[in-house]
Amino acid sequence: MIYLIFAGISFGTIGLFVNLIGNSVSTLLVVSIRLLSTAGLIYLYQIFKGTRKKIRLNSRRELYIVIVGGIIGFATTFSLYLKSLLLIPVSEAVFLHYVAFPFTTILYSSIFLKEKVTGYELLSLLGTALGVFFIYNVGFAGGFSSLFGYSIAFLSGITYTAALLVLKNLGESKTTLQSLFWPTFVGGIALLPVSLLGGFTFKMGNGALAPLLGLVLISTLLGYSLFARGLKETRAGLSSLILIAVEPLSAALMAIFFLGESLTLSSALGGGLVISSGILLYISQSRSTKSRDY
Repeated sequence: MIYLIFAGISFGTIGLFVNLIGNSVSTLLVVSIRLLSTAGLIYLYQIFKGTRKKIRLNSRRELYIVIVGGIIGFATTFSLYLKSLLLIPVSEAVFLHYVAFPFTTILYSSIFLKEKVTGYELLSLLGTALGVFFIYNVGFAGGFSSLFGYSIAFLSGITYTAALLVLKNLGESKTTLQSLFWPTFVGGIALLPVSLLGGFTFKMGNGALAPLLGLVLISTLLGYSLFARGLKETRAGLSSLILIAVEPLSAALMAIFFLGESLTLSSALGGGLVISSGILLYISQSRSTKSRDY
């Protein structure tokens, strides 16, 4: 569980780094660089350790999982999410994305993976969803005119489930970093021509290099390494709940401390709900562990 908590904190830095990059680099190109740089660093590390051959996929099943997970879970998710940020208020896109992901994961894990969802987890999911709602002060001010933006923001949370599934499946036969290599590589390759053909901006002279490196090393490489490691020890449904409890809260706190955003009463109430939901998750996990021990 601790790995998923730190993964959520790492993912929470995305908004901070993207804000610092600003308009210096096109958003789709940022995603491509983020994914391909991560894959490249993992590959170099495997060469250094002498384990490059272990990256190879062992079956057609793994190949299919990587293609689907890389394109849908990484390339499609980030493309939809970034597009929604342009069409609707950022707070509302964040809320819809964060809420859709755990709901979809829990539904999938309970139906296909036969994982039992506890009452604590359902209560935590509800509390966290309300907490994120208050943190980002969601009002859906765009109405029906922004229905497309709302739809793709929610859809990005659904497709993100594929990222969880590909890492969990590859983690059965590979290390954490080896599991992360293929989906980031495939996702980055799939998205790169779209970003280049659509026109792009790339200016490193405006102080964008440091936050871009942070986006690659902290938000992606470190975040997904912890994420993949945590998936080996935690059920799929519970892992998504942990992320939604930690990631938006840490993102809001970083915006307050580093970007100068103010803490409102609504944000404080939402933060309290998210923290309370996290405590419920901890209680649920502790009781589950004790029952297995006996």
